[in-house]
Amino acid sequence: MKKILILTALVMSTNASAAMMLTRTDQAFVPKAAMGNQFEIDAAQMAQTMSMDAKVKSYAAQMITDHTKLGAQVKATVMKVDPKMMVPTTVSPAQQKMLDALKASGKNFDSLYKKDMLASHAATYALFRKYSGSSRANSDLKTVIRGALPTVKGHLDMAKGLPVMGM
Repeated sequence: MKKILILTALVMSTNASAAMMLTRTDQAFVPKAAMGNQFEIDAAQMAQTMSMDAKVKSYAAQMITDHTKLGAQVKATVMKVDPKMMVPTTVSPAQQKMLDALKASGKNFDSLYKKDMLASHAATYALFRKYSGSSRANSDLKTVIRGALPTVKGHLDMAKGLPVMGM
């Protein structure tokens, strides 16, 4: 009986440890998700000053609020599981080029912003769906990402309704 209890405790401890580790799947996902999240915040901050359309500014304000919250949730979950993992706070080189193009777009800002938000949110939604369906994903992080899916889908749907101006 004592051996069974020890074995049960060992199995439970191993399962708890496995749930508290980041896998290769997590380590590949987190940087992509964090950089995409930061891109959407940076682009939205730009929209707050560069757009002349109230609907675009309202959308941008929502992006800043929602993506700041999501970024904090992801970072907190990652830090709880692996405090040594560095979560990127910058964008990828490709995303930086998109931000630079937005900054230089002038009167075409709203059209380019809409195009970028459609592309970025479609990519984020696909990334989140794939990750949340992975059997190799950390369960705590997967819960956060599954919870964010409806919001990301809503952002994509809202982006479709943004005005196209300037072109």
